[in-house]
Amino acid sequence: MVFMVGTPLTVHAQEQAANATNSTEKTGNLAMEPPSQNETGANETDNVFKILPDNTFKWSEHREILPYNYAQVTTQPAPVYKAPWNDLSGKKPKRTLDGGFIWVSLESPIPINSGNFTWYHINRREFLEQAYLSFFQVSTFKGINFREQPLEGTYGWLVLDTYTSSTPGKQEYIDGELIEKHTLVKILETRMVNGQKWLRLAANKWIDGRRVALITRPSRPPKIPEMAKWIDVNLYEQVLEAFQGDKLVYATLISSGLPEFETPTGIFRIWGKVRMAKMSGGEKGVDYYFLEDVPFHMYFSAGIALHGAYWHDNFGMKQSHGCVNLAPRDAYWLFNWTLPVAPPGKFVKTSRANPGTFVYVHY
Repeated sequence: MVFMVGTPLTVHAQEQAANATNSTEKTGNLAMEPPSQNETGANETDNVFKILPDNTFKWSEHREILPYNYAQVTTQPAPVYKAPWNDLSGKKPKRTLDGGFIWVSLESPIPINSGNFTWYHINRREFLEQAYLSFFQVSTFKGINFREQPLEGTYGWLVLDTYTSSTPGKQEYIDGELIEKHTLVKILETRMVNGQKWLRLAANKWIDGRRVALITRPSRPPKIPEMAKWIDVNLYEQVLEAFQGDKLVYATLISSGLPEFETPTGIFRIWGKVRMAKMSGGEKGVDYYFLEDVPFHMYFSAGIALHGAYWHDNFGMKQSHGCVNLAPRDAYWLFNWTLPVAPPGKFVKTSRANPGTFVYVHY
């Protein structure tokens, strides 16, 4: 799977990517019965095995994962004041937010009306007018816990809304079945057509392999001890898989670094963890970013980390400045599974007595 944000796609894929950019998909565990498998597809059901996005998850009920609501500062420069004034005459801002991709966390999701202004409380003694903010539904996507839901065979997630085709090599937009982004499907057969990989999901139902991020179940690298916990980050597929020794425990989609900010490859160990912290970097007016209260940092290579991302739902496509973005629910699971153990409010570094989980990053 080779898509990334900014990569030229087919006309249909461009339309789907545009629709996907601001959409929020949710992952659940509603599965259909898998079709019988054989090489020819004869006597197979035409039902695709799929684990569909879940529309039941509500962030307001899971503050143990994300305690805040978030908003993007889309109108800049944005003056921040120490109080929600009803008259700005003579009032000087405490600071100004500008120059790039900026998100703030809200002390309360409830707006404050003061005179002709509507304000949000963003930090202690810091208030920002609603006119400078845009709101986004945080992704509720979640990967697969194989201890809870064992799956045999080959699986992958659709990274764009996709229509099936009756034959490999031919894309159909009217007669095919529409499968929505972030649905997990079972792969029954792979076929190359004119140098392009096509995947069969059921009798007479094929999809373009470039639209699928596969769970590959790789072999454990020899440098990683036999029974150790380790994380496989596949930059080609944009998939993360967590292992205990040689047993697959969890798998999910990621968003790694864009070509100009490539995620480093190699075998690493998590060297530091913190549950929530600000992230910022880049040059103002060029590639500057400022993100408040980013959840579940797991640093493995200098300042490069696995962490939750509340500001997009493009998991399965490259998007970051080098870190490995995870949907918040996945980041929560991974943070609690990995070593070292990090209590709330503390940045914890590894030691000989408290070593970090292995991380293998590769194409």
